[in-house]
Amino acid sequence: MTVLAKIILPLAVKSNFTYRARPNQEAFVVPGARVLVNFGKRKIYTGIIKESWEESREEVLKHLKYIEEVVDEAPVLSKQQFQLFEWTSYYYLCTEGEVMKAALPAGMKTESSLRISMSPDLNWEALDLGDKEFVLMEALEHKPTMGFREVAELWQVANPNPRLNVMAERGWIRLYQEVEERYRPKTKTFLRLTDLTSHEKGMQDALETVAKYPAQESLLMRIISDFFQKAPTPKTETLKELGISGSAVNSLEKKGFLVQEEVQVDRLALYGYDQKAVNITLNPEQQRVLGEIRAAHKEKVSRPVLLHGITGSGKTHIYIELIREALEKGQQVLYLLPEITLTKQIVDRIKSEFGSQVGVYHSKFNDAERVEIWHKVNKQEYKVLIGVRSAMFLPFHHLGLIVVDEEHDTSFKQFDPAPRYHARDLAVYLGHKNKIPVVLGSATPSFESYQNALQGKYALTELFTRAIDAELPDIRVVDVRAERKTKQMEGVFSKQLKEAIELRLQRKEQVILFQNRRGYAPYLVCQNCGFVPECVNCDINLTYHKQVDHLRCHYCGYTEYETQKCPSCHHFALKKMGIGTEKIEEDIKAMFPDAEVGRMDYDTTRSKMAFQEIINRFERRKLDILVGTQMVSKGLDFEHVTLVGVIMADNVLSFPDFRAYEYAFQLLTQVSGRAGRSKKPGEVFVQTYNPQNTVVKAIQERKSYGDFFQAEVLERQQLAYPPSSRMLRIETRHREREQVEKETLRLEGLLRPKFGQALLGPDYPLIARMRNQYRMQFLLKIDKRMAAAQLRQQLQEIIEQYYRKAPHKSLRIVLDVDPV
Repeated sequence: MTVLAKIILPLAVKSNFTYRARPNQEAFVVPGARVLVNFGKRKIYTGIIKESWEESREEVLKHLKYIEEVVDEAPVLSKQQFQLFEWTSYYYLCTEGEVMKAALPAGMKTESSLRISMSPDLNWEALDLGDKEFVLMEALEHKPTMGFREVAELWQVANPNPRLNVMAERGWIRLYQEVEERYRPKTKTFLRLTDLTSHEKGMQDALETVAKYPAQESLLMRIISDFFQKAPTPKTETLKELGISGSAVNSLEKKGFLVQEEVQVDRLALYGYDQKAVNITLNPEQQRVLGEIRAAHKEKVSRPVLLHGITGSGKTHIYIELIREALEKGQQVLYLLPEITLTKQIVDRIKSEFGSQVGVYHSKFNDAERVEIWHKVNKQEYKVLIGVRSAMFLPFHHLGLIVVDEEHDTSFKQFDPAPRYHARDLAVYLGHKNKIPVVLGSATPSFESYQNALQGKYALTELFTRAIDAELPDIRVVDVRAERKTKQMEGVFSKQLKEAIELRLQRKEQVILFQNRRGYAPYLVCQNCGFVPECVNCDINLTYHKQVDHLRCHYCGYTEYETQKCPSCHHFALKKMGIGTEKIEEDIKAMFPDAEVGRMDYDTTRSKMAFQEIINRFERRKLDILVGTQMVSKGLDFEHVTLVGVIMADNVLSFPDFRAYEYAFQLLTQVSGRAGRSKKPGEVFVQTYNPQNTVVKAIQERKSYGDFFQAEVLERQQLAYPPSSRMLRIETRHREREQVEKETLRLEGLLRPKFGQALLGPDYPLIARMRNQYRMQFLLKIDKRMAAAQLRQQLQEIIEQYYRKAPHKSLRIVLDVDPV
């Protein structure tokens, strides 16, 4: 009997693939273990064993490839994760391979890469070579092997394969696949005494021997001192501190006085957090809510709980109590957050309660660190994991609670590539499938979640007062048009807002200024000819960044460095238009030169711990004013912030989307909630050109979330938009505009007869070309009563029918379920 395995490969292919195990591998071929397999002609991929069985029929075995290597002695995926893979693939209309690719850290997905070397004993100078071939052979003289991308750059072509294959057929070069392990444990060298020197007489003899060599004597004395203090002696740090070279180590080692040891160290121990012990005493309202959550979890059919609590109502205190109860039962907890900027304060708070049991997982960790977090969760070293959306796929074995904080946030939705999943919905599925309590928390829930709560699909519990008797801030709306007419504006600051900032600085209180655009100026325009610099890859204006003095596309990263002279008419007439966070930071520094001003946006938080450093400085009152984008609106809690200024609310009100008012209400409510979170009264200034706007009036009049929801959802129902229906986006992509239009109309001919008026489009989205791909889209409104299986089958049949008949197969069709 031979063991066979069905293997998931990290590819967008419909099926899984069967391989056979070699006799020495059979004991390790178990579901959840990783293997290396050959796929296609030469390529090696890491796959995951989904299932295994025994087979004896030779007619089956003779067609199967062997597993190259079993990577793991024990599974790295659990049965629960396979369930999640299957459902994610099914619901979001993608393959299990695409889910696997998104779920596993890159360091756990080893694959081979093409390498090129010169054929041995080849006199290449005597060959009749073309220019490109000559350049490559000359390069291989100095570098024995090269990679695919290196050759592509050398030849300045996108795909060097055809020419490389010809050279290989002629025997000039050798092409082969090389597997390189992506993850390597981090090691550190320590110095320790040998048996010869680890007792008193040995130490005295050794010190007498090296007395003539000051560097060796100094180093040996340090190691002896550390030995008695039972402290390790790290090589690099010790040599640097003592100011001596590595030759002293080598000399002592040759004399038998010390040894060097490579020790594996924990990369994650490098990142500390401030632990802040806070005594929690739940107020009566919080105790009521906690009781309601417990009761909902004890129901026969466990439902997710939507915890709707106003900003500052103490939702985190309730989460901590629920976490404590899960840990007492020996369970693990997943705490999902939408942004890494939120993790700093949450981790400080939760680590102060649960110490080293708490781990963190977000996009700023590198591949190796993510692998180590994966293994710590798998071994249950982390009992509580605070993470962003991809943490849903970590290998929990005894998950007893999932918290989705700020559940309304669009950052929980994956946009590109597939799977285009929503972490909140994955959490709800996982909780339902495995009877795990799920708590969704928000001051401004998504319309979908609130509707589910009103219909009884979720349990609903609400907090209506702030936790420490703090009053909600006063909301003041400033009519920018009126201010400009009376010349009360100073740049983008109204007289009222400027005076309010000045007052807070005098009182030694803190200010947050919100602007939903990063950069210095959203675009430049030539005053001579009207030219506006645009991205060469996307249909979007380039944003000017003053600090680095360049123009950048925020979609593909394309950069231009000419910021003065117009590329069209060559006049030095480019003028900065609009305003971003960088410009506001500059203006506020000029307006209040004695104030300490910081900025928190994507540009200032690129490095791993930058967001933590900014929040630390603001918490410790090293900053008086914090300028930022949406990052400053979510979940942050600063007791000395008494003023929030929304510089231009119109940026979030005028977006062409049926959810625009929902998002604007959420964002303005959240950013307003940063003010007055202690007993100091708070104030919010909302500057707008349209003070009569529905959302602005709702914020100003303190309309409750429920009232706003009821008014807005009526319009949605009339137009059959979510939450009264589901929605699916069908996007087509092609490098040529003519082709994308022609082929999209061909696809419409197949979709329209099936879906009729429920199919909107096709049309170009707001940004028609992105990363050199033209895009068109359909929006499909789906009746909630329609089964997902039926929809999936219909769409798959239509897409297969399209590709069978299409003269060109180059059109890419992208399906996005529940787009946001």
